[in-house]
Amino acid sequence: MTVLSNDGQSWLTKLERIGEKSARNQSIQFSNLGHLIDSDMLKEQFRRLDGNKATGIDHVTKARWGEQLDENVSRLLQRIRRGTYRPKPARITEILKEDGSKRPLAISCVEDKVVQLTVSTILSKIYEPLFLPCSYGFRLGQSCHMALQALQQQTIRNWNGAVVEIDIRKYFNRIPHGELMELLRKKISDRRFLRLTEVLITAPILEDGNILNNEIGCPQGSVLSPVLANIYLHHVIDEWFEQISHSHIRGKADMVRYADDMVFTFEYQHEAKRFYSVLPKRLGRFGLELHEDKSQLLAAGHVAAMRANQRGERLPTFNFLGFTCYWRRTRKGYWRLKFTSRKDRFAAKLKGLRDFLWKNLNANRRQTLNTVIRVVRGWVNYHGISDNRRRIEQFIYQSRRILYKWFNRKGGRHPMTWKRLNLILKMLGYPDKWKTKSILLLTR
Repeated sequence: MTVLSNDGQSWLTKLERIGEKSARNQSIQFSNLGHLIDSDMLKEQFRRLDGNKATGIDHVTKARWGEQLDENVSRLLQRIRRGTYRPKPARITEILKEDGSKRPLAISCVEDKVVQLTVSTILSKIYEPLFLPCSYGFRLGQSCHMALQALQQQTIRNWNGAVVEIDIRKYFNRIPHGELMELLRKKISDRRFLRLTEVLITAPILEDGNILNNEIGCPQGSVLSPVLANIYLHHVIDEWFEQISHSHIRGKADMVRYADDMVFTFEYQHEAKRFYSVLPKRLGRFGLELHEDKSQLLAAGHVAAMRANQRGERLPTFNFLGFTCYWRRTRKGYWRLKFTSRKDRFAAKLKGLRDFLWKNLNANRRQTLNTVIRVVRGWVNYHGISDNRRRIEQFIYQSRRILYKWFNRKGGRHPMTWKRLNLILKMLGYPDKWKTKSILLLTR
């Protein structure tokens, strides 16, 4: 049940009005956001949290924190309103990336996640009307597949153009706090809300047993980081490119961005070269750095692919959102951009399944199988696009082989047969059929 505040309005109603104001007047500055944060809003953000996520340094789970929800929310709200709330250090854990490097993730306590999600919800409502159509990451109603559709549509329009694949070196960990807060102050003048946001951004971290001050960056893993990362790149890249694409670039020029993963498309290759030469300076002005080893400028389009084929060559591929983007001729003879799952991530996912099953060799079979099925179904749902059918079939087959070997390693009276395994997996709902999503918007 939604409880009304003293002025007769729920926090949700107030939040919707904030969004409406931001949409009607994009230059408006919000001076009173603190009234949005009440016990009902905090409880709703608590309910939205994933209870299966890792715990913070206090080892308190969502279920345990929720046992005394009213008391915990009441104390938390008092500290927020008094300005005495301080988040506990976020525990840093590292996950291995496909290239062998490690990505740090910040694991916060449940209480701090509630506050992060509260601030994130308010910021999203303010900035969502400001974000440009080129931005697809962590936005309501947008998705990775929609970003792929947009990219394909752009490349179809440019017959003999170029694409620029961009990677920002350790973006989330290098967002400068000062510049980020300055951007927030352009839209928000509520000092208490800004202070609460800054307290969350600069929350200390626990790394290798040492508590350290977080002086730069918005670590991945934080509930608040995605919207802050979007806000910063909206100013640094999106608005800037929108301006120069109309005033300084000849021909069509577009971009597709999902968080810090972005691709630019150009009608003319020389315009792409000009843009690529000035981008590092633009990023440097805002404390960011172009990762030159992972960024590239490539020829693109039907004519470019056709000419490369006539020379006995193929246009180089590039990566976007976990897919390898490559050029292939259609049955009608038209060259268009297609997508297939990246080989390195394909192999890494299968290795992850092997490692998980090896660690759970003596665990409960039913629970282990249910976990594997969730992982496989999630991978298939994301990668199940029309161009990627062969890779999906390979993944399902290879994952079944891994399970077959796992069952026979566990031992038992009778070895596992393929017939019996397929029967078990069918009963548990293991993916064997899937509906592909069509990425192609324009056909020739």
